[in-house]
Amino acid sequence: MKLGCCASLWEDMILKLPAAGADYAEAGFSSLMGKSLDQVRARAAQLEKAGVSLESMNVLFPGDFRLTGPQADFSAVDSYLEENLPKAQALGVKVVVFGSGGARRVPEGFPQEEAFAQLVELCREHIAPAAAAHGITCCVEPLNQKETNILTTSGECFRLVEAVNHPNLQLLVDLYHFDLEGESLSALEGYRGRLGHCHIASAQNSRLVPQPWDGQDYLPFFQALAAMGYEGRLSLEGDTRGGLPQIRSSLAYLRQLIGQAAQ
Repeated sequence: MKLGCCASLWEDMILKLPAAGADYAEAGFSSLMGKSLDQVRARAAQLEKAGVSLESMNVLFPGDFRLTGPQADFSAVDSYLEENLPKAQALGVKVVVFGSGGARRVPEGFPQEEAFAQLVELCREHIAPAAAAHGITCCVEPLNQKETNILTTSGECFRLVEAVNHPNLQLLVDLYHFDLEGESLSALEGYRGRLGHCHIASAQNSRLVPQPWDGQDYLPFFQALAAMGYEGRLSLEGDTRGGLPQIRSSLAYLRQLIGQAAQ
């Protein structure tokens, strides 16, 4: 399993992640808006010089996009992806994360199943083919009910992935949201072959990245991933206000857990 950390693409912290033990970096896709391809290529050169492998990006859509309801605008999605996916490809990105809770939030009074059907169409006809054309896989992220009102569990997102049935649309599991929604780790076995990316932070500790002293037992999560044969990427996506020492400690701890889970 490869371990990474989320950071801003345009700030200096991302350049320091290799020193903290990160195998790769994850940045925000929507931060590509307004940047030229030349600007992105220049940043890619800086990342390469620093030894940073930018392999994943989150926040696929900014909050002002409308992806469900009567105002859903998939032509705007097409234009947005056409403009920005080449930039992600230039950075070497392999995975983009479709969380974007605000953009996918279902308007009050709009039928949930109709909104779900809209998201199936969005992913099948627009996101997955566009991502595939640039060698990228999109992973659908469940977000807890405080952040959005659709695709709030891994089971619901898995249903979407199965309905779309495209190799470039996969599932993401984020332990933070997973725990907040009270999901069972036994569900992970059913996602074998469909799980494309993972995030982790502590639901018990205000979304801090995991630490050996924080009181949460993460080993069952890694045991469940090992049991299903997951060997993909897992990113720290949480509070890293402690900077590089905190990130370094967390990544080292996760590597210990991976080793224990393999026994």
